[in-house]
Amino acid sequence: MPMPQHHFFNPLMFIPEITYTLIVFIICLLIYLKTKEAYNLTKHKGIMYFRDAFLLFGIAYLIRFLFEIIQFSTMTFFDAFIPRRFIFPIVLLIMGYLSSIGILYLVFSTIWKKINNKVMIIIGHIIALTLSIIVFLTQSHTLMLYLQIILLLIAVVTSMFSHQKKKKWFSQAKVLYLLIFIFWIMNMWIISPRWMFAPEIKSTLQIISLTVFIIIYYKVVKWLK
Repeated sequence: MPMPQHHFFNPLMFIPEITYTLIVFIICLLIYLKTKEAYNLTKHKGIMYFRDAFLLFGIAYLIRFLFEIIQFSTMTFFDAFIPRRFIFPIVLLIMGYLSSIGILYLVFSTIWKKINNKVMIIIGHIIALTLSIIVFLTQSHTLMLYLQIILLLIAVVTSMFSHQKKKKWFSQAKVLYLLIFIFWIMNMWIISPRWMFAPEIKSTLQIISLTVFIIIYYKVVKWLK
């Protein structure tokens, strides 16, 4: 899951940044909890992978939330034990892994009937770990975004083909995955360097991004009824 650049922090953006991150975390958690009953009743593996994906996204955003607090904090605790310049690569590694495997779980939710699940999960974790290590070595959150956009495109395409036998082409699953893709693109703009967009534009992008994510939550709730 994308995170803000550590070189461009602005104290005036503290409240908008942590508010945005916290709301996304809460929505991810709500989606995970809302789908619990549906999974318990059906034991549908597609639902299991879908809800696990949002759990992983939620954890990634929680880590991002804590990282933002550390970045804006004036405390010297972290500098005394773990210099802040070392925290960013570690956080990037963890978030890269969690969000990448989360996206792959979205893919798994559409193809689980066609592939051996154990092999699929092992390969998925290897891919996520490999991508996160590459991002860790390059220390480029931009690279992480582009790699994850490719994974999301795969998720959208597999969703399209997995449901093409259904009467309605734009099934709930397809709409959800398209919305998630749009949300990710919005995030790419939000975490871009400060000089690219004025604070007002950043705030507008955050509002639009949150609106998209709230629609995702609404679609999930409606889907479960």
